[in-house]
Amino acid sequence: MKTVLFTVCYLIEVEEELLASREFECFDNLISEKLSGNRRKKIDETHSAKWKNSFLTVLDPDDMNCGKCNNCGGWTTDMENESPIHGLSNGATVEGLLLCDECLPKDHRWAF
Repeated sequence: MKTVLFTVCYLIEVEEELLASREFECFDNLISEKLSGNRRKKIDETHSAKWKNSFLTVLDPDDMNCGKCNNCGGWTTDMENESPIHGLSNGATVEGLLLCDECLPKDHRWAF
C-alpha cells in the first residue's frame, strides 16, 4: 500500500493592512481551522483522508515567481523561470507578457 498526497490550494484576497497587522496570525489560524481541521474525510468504503498540514504563502510578484496573467488575470507562475510556485497555474512569459497555461499560445509547451 502506498500513501497519496492530495494537495488543495485556495487563493484568498486579503487586505494589505491585515497582512501587516498582528491580527494576521489570528486570521491564518482561522483559515487553518475552517479549511482543514483535524477530521478524517471518508473517500469511499475503504479509503479516508486526514488533514495533515497546511502552508500559507503570501504571493508577492515583486519578490517571487508569480503574477497575474496578462490576458485573463488569473494567478500563474513562470515555469521557465527560477523557483516556480507549485499550486499556481503553470505559465510562461511570451513576448514580455506573463500568461497562464490557458492563455498561452496552443503550441507552447506549457499551454493547457
